[in-house]
Amino acid sequence: MKRFLMFSLICLFAITPMAAIAQEYPKMTIRLSHNQPVGSPEDMGAEKFKELVEAGSGGNMKVQVFPSMQMGSMREQTEATQMGTIDITVQPVAVLTPFVDELKIIDFPFLWPSSEVLYDVMDGPVGKKFYAFTERKGLVTLGLWASGFKQFTTRGHDIKLPDDFKGLKIRVMPSPLLIAQYKAWGANPIPIEYAELYNALQQRVVDGQENPIQTIAMNKLYEVQDRLIVSNHGFLAYLFVVNANWFNGLGDNAKDLIVRSEEEARKLQRAAQAEKEVQFLEEIKASGISVTYLSEDEHKAFFDRSRSVHEEFADTDVKKELLNDCYQAVEQ
Repeated sequence: MKRFLMFSLICLFAITPMAAIAQEYPKMTIRLSHNQPVGSPEDMGAEKFKELVEAGSGGNMKVQVFPSMQMGSMREQTEATQMGTIDITVQPVAVLTPFVDELKIIDFPFLWPSSEVLYDVMDGPVGKKFYAFTERKGLVTLGLWASGFKQFTTRGHDIKLPDDFKGLKIRVMPSPLLIAQYKAWGANPIPIEYAELYNALQQRVVDGQENPIQTIAMNKLYEVQDRLIVSNHGFLAYLFVVNANWFNGLGDNAKDLIVRSEEEARKLQRAAQAEKEVQFLEEIKASGISVTYLSEDEHKAFFDRSRSVHEEFADTDVKKELLNDCYQAVEQ
């Protein structure tokens, strides 16, 4: 009998802390969607977020992760998060700009000299200025995730200077900024959904495209392209956004847990992206595709041609102020 009582007390003390934690959090299932395959840095970050939220809430708050566009196109996922059908989504800035116009500045070509500078700026006061605009459209932004700098790929065409794009059909995300960017370089930009990209390249609907190293490798775009030009011309940033009504309706404990979990998941995701990018570049080179790098002079030629795009799309006092904030932060 004594042994039984002792065992019962040990079990009670073992489960009480977890039970106490669980009582502080509501029972719910959180739906999180993203576009990348299982095992990608984005997916690793999403799974880390799930792990942290579920452990931190004592199991009361469950997270369902839907990768690989299981919840629809990128735009459809954004709309669903805005309406509350999905609680959280991780989407490229270019996908979010039709909903929040001010975000397009983050996508400006040749704005960010390195990922470290981008992170410093967007994790600080300037980033908060940008994120304030998303909340007005029903989306609370918790952080910026990384897919890496975008590079050019083509089939049968070398790209060294902007004029080399003349007459080429280039796939872009459905973004007015990206369309204008390629028009400024002389190309014919064609918006095509991400899910249709491989087939569009294979069937030569387009001559080339832009994407980070990891996207090129994970989707094996080197099978349907024969040139990779490392240009680092724009950073493909993702935002981790949540439905504003749902998030603002949570208790302080649940809100704080979600914020802290995203911060930790973001660190892991960025580190995984940087590490995997090195591996992905080696995979691309091993495929036999030609890999070249823009020289300093070639980079400057693109930079000079791209400034007109900055001026065209910073077309309100608010956007001009945001762009100047970015310029100043980068200089510092």
